[in-house]
Amino acid sequence: MGVLVEGVWEDQWYDTQSTAGRFVRCESRYRNWITPDGAPGPTGDSGFRAEPGRYHLYVRSLVRGRIAL
Repeated sequence: MGVLVEGVWEDQWYDTQSTAGRFVRCESRYRNWITPDGAPGPTGDSGFRAEPGRYHLYVRSLVRGRIAL
């Protein structure tokens, strides 16, 4: 099985030795907040001002009866 790296499919295996076979997701690179006034969020990371019609939330049900955001 391959993996998608930076938008390119590569035929390589996951590193299972360092994780004892468990899947370990990489830390997200997207850590900004949308706040009413654009101030940094609770973690202190940068924020974006909330503006009507600018942001959209897409939700897809991955498993019947459960919702993923």
